[in-house]
Amino acid sequence: MTNAELRELNRSRRIHQIAWVTRDLEKSMQAWVDNLRIGPWQVLTFTNETADYLKIDGKDVTEPFKFLVGITWLGDIQLELIQPVYGPPAYQDHLDRKGPGLHHIKEYIPDEATEATLASYREKGIAVTQTGKFDADYHYYLDTEPKLDFIMELGNCPVLDLPPEMYTTFPPEES
Repeated sequence: MTNAELRELNRSRRIHQIAWVTRDLEKSMQAWVDNLRIGPWQVLTFTNETADYLKIDGKDVTEPFKFLVGITWLGDIQLELIQPVYGPPAYQDHLDRKGPGLHHIKEYIPDEATEATLASYREKGIAVTQTGKFDADYHYYLDTEPKLDFIMELGNCPVLDLPPEMYTTFPPEES
């Protein structure tokens, strides 16, 4: 592919999210607020009751799981911090191997382009390692870590209008 072709291809692509894993979500969010003035954070709890269709390496996750997620925005980029609590080892494995840090970058893919996009990665030998759905948000983790040192995530990236009982805010609003 020529540089001109790369420029044209990438002109319409959009990175939606950058995500890190952490051992202590609250401590990490506080560090982002204190040091970078980034926040406030919307804190979600993902469990086998709040997330659907979680699959790792093509197999349904049947064991209970829980991970905490902090989300905020910096311009047009969503920032995500993930703390594993228990269940499938995907995030804990990352912490054990690499420690806290960059986990994935998520690219927006329209629903109608998802299958063709996934097929193009499969043709390159890049498999899907995890899938799932939270509300209307689908995600597909690609096995790019061996080649890029991070996971590429693809998803439909809808704006979620969650009811207040589904999340908390950090730092808490002062009364």
